[in-house]
Amino acid sequence: MTSMVIHDRRLTGATPAYYSFVMQVNAKTGIRHITDTVARRAREKRKLARLHILCHGFEANWDLGGQSSMPQAHGGFGLQLGNEGLNLFNYGLAGSWKGLVDLIVLFACAPADTASGNAGTWGDGKRFCGYLALTTGARVIAARDTQYYNASTNAPLNFGNWEGPVYEFTDANPDGTTILNPNIYKVHRTAADAA
Repeated sequence: MTSMVIHDRRLTGATPAYYSFVMQVNAKTGIRHITDTVARRAREKRKLARLHILCHGFEANWDLGGQSSMPQAHGGFGLQLGNEGLNLFNYGLAGSWKGLVDLIVLFACAPADTASGNAGTWGDGKRFCGYLALTTGARVIAARDTQYYNASTNAPLNFGNWEGPVYEFTDANPDGTTILNPNIYKVHRTAADAA
C-alpha cells in the first residue's frame, strides 16, 4: 500500500519513516512546492492510498461573525503547513491531488473545529475539511479538538488516541460524519502500523 507522510518540523519530534515517501517541511517551504511534490509522488505510484499530514493546527480566540474575542481558543483556521499554511484561502492548491490520493489524515490540532460565530467564515474548520475532500476527491479525517502527542528525538511522533470527536469528510458528504472508532487512523510508527 503506497503511503506518504508530510511532517512540518515545527511540530517537534522524530519523523516516522514507515511510509513509501517521507517529506519534511518547515516555515521556508512553499505550500505550492508541497502540493506539487505530493502530486508527483502519487503519480509515480499511480496513486497514494494514504497521505498523513503532521503539523500544528491554527487556533485563535476569534469570533469572526461577531467581530469579537471568545474566552477560549478554538481551531478551524487551517494548518501550519509550510510557509503559507493550508487554509480556506488556498485549499484549491490541493486540487493537483484529485484522483491521486484515497485518504488524507490530518494529525493536527482542531482542523475540523467550527466555533460558534465562525460558521461560514475563514475560521470554519468543518468547511475547510469539506472543501479539501471536494477538491481532492479523497476521504479526509480530522479532529475537532486540540490533540496531544509524545515528542521524542529517539522515537517517531506518537499521537496515541485521538482527543474529542473525529470526522470523516468525503466529496459525497462534505459536511462530515463522526467516526465511531478513529483509532484505526494512526501514524505509521512501526511496520505493523503501515501494513
